[in-house]
Amino acid sequence: MANEAGELSKSALELLIEAARTIFEESDYDNLLGRLLDKAMEVGQAERGFILVRDNEGELKPTLSRGIEIGSIAHGDPSRSVIDEAKRERRPIISRNAMTDPRFGGADSLIIRGIRSTCCIPLISKNSMIGALYLDASGVGRLTENELPLLEAYGGLAGSALGKGMELEDVRQTLKDVGGIQRYTGIIGNSPMMKKLFDRMDRIAAADLPVLITGESGTGKELVARALHDHSNRAKMPMRSIFCGNLSAELLESELFGYRKGAFTGAVSDKPGLLDLSEKGTLFLDEIADVPMLIQAKLLRFLQDGEYQRLGDPHPRHADVRILSATNKNLQKEIVAGHFREDLFYRLNVLTIELPPLHSREGDIPFLAAAILTRVAARTGQPPRRISVAGLRKLERYPWPGNVREMENILARAAVLATGDVIEPEDLDFTTPIDLTDDLSLETAVKKHLVNVLRLTDGNRSEAARLLGVSRRYLQKSLAKWREDEEDPGGDESDAD
Repeated sequence: MANEAGELSKSALELLIEAARTIFEESDYDNLLGRLLDKAMEVGQAERGFILVRDNEGELKPTLSRGIEIGSIAHGDPSRSVIDEAKRERRPIISRNAMTDPRFGGADSLIIRGIRSTCCIPLISKNSMIGALYLDASGVGRLTENELPLLEAYGGLAGSALGKGMELEDVRQTLKDVGGIQRYTGIIGNSPMMKKLFDRMDRIAAADLPVLITGESGTGKELVARALHDHSNRAKMPMRSIFCGNLSAELLESELFGYRKGAFTGAVSDKPGLLDLSEKGTLFLDEIADVPMLIQAKLLRFLQDGEYQRLGDPHPRHADVRILSATNKNLQKEIVAGHFREDLFYRLNVLTIELPPLHSREGDIPFLAAAILTRVAARTGQPPRRISVAGLRKLERYPWPGNVREMENILARAAVLATGDVIEPEDLDFTTPIDLTDDLSLETAVKKHLVNVLRLTDGNRSEAARLLGVSRRYLQKSLAKWREDEEDPGGDESDAD
């Protein structure tokens, strides 16, 4: 199907176009293998055909075979000598009389089966040989050098199609693995720490008692709260949530307990609170450490006897609600500092779940990455991106100060901005964007910098002052000013200037 100059004929081009249309429209991996092999046999006019795929050890293993009859399976095995030669050359190998071809050294497999013409087409994707197509026939001249241009062109198409198919199959398999280890919806992990967490959740979910969920920001405390509700005896009843950070006492009180008409300007009708709306269900209080002291006292009353009052209503009300709370702060320190009621802490802390930081969850990064990229694809309408091995290594080396939430942001950016189907290390940007909910004042930035330098010098204030280019007196005054807001990271009061 090629002329003497090695150029493809019109019929060969038409066959390639048909082959490309056939194989690239196939999304099922197993069906793709069959189509690749069927078209190869049509192109090579072979009696036997095999498709080999690279396994985890890098070996080419026969995965599918075809005989000369439609739907039949080839008898015997392909010639390893022919395959090894094609692997070494990394290009299609053809022989019109394979039994006497010196390249194959009179291989027994060729002689015993009476193979005369044979060929092997390497399947290469992204400069890596991921498979091969092997064809042979007992008739002389079936496969000739004239077919080389066509076979090379087809091999390029087939290699690209197989590469894409393997990537999609990897994604599907990873997601299948994720589904197998996802004991609670949305919470993914198979590390020892996550297995321990799941076991604790199993025991706590059905216990109709308050639960305090602790952990760093971004570890998934709200997901755990939702899972506890969904697996509790209250699952059929409502679950309500409120973020308690940065809310004034007045606003938080009206949200939690509701108010009566006329309680304040603008209260034109009665409003039920979250306790009313959570009757027989669950109320999740996120960032419980930030609840003002006035509201802490009212929460304590509810936890003690289930009683509360709406704003402007002198009559007590009762509700049957399970309280789940969460914080990223150390409540024991908040109690010592006078910011949190000790009696409320003991009411909330009947059962405790501590979420592990992402950097300690060994082996969970690949599963999380696959699940996150699939969710991103669903939101954006793009095909799921895959992350390269080098990209995964970069994710695994990163300390993840923002935990899973930070990982979601980084992979979402990479999935949208990456130029290829595979996310490479250079596509992963760990630059932390400014969070407008943070304190952006200059004083806060200076405080953070001083604290970081003190940590760098193991608390040696003289060395810290030298690195900062300030006097030790200035550093001491600054630390004294901030001591009430943040524990002093310095420790060596007596170090000399």
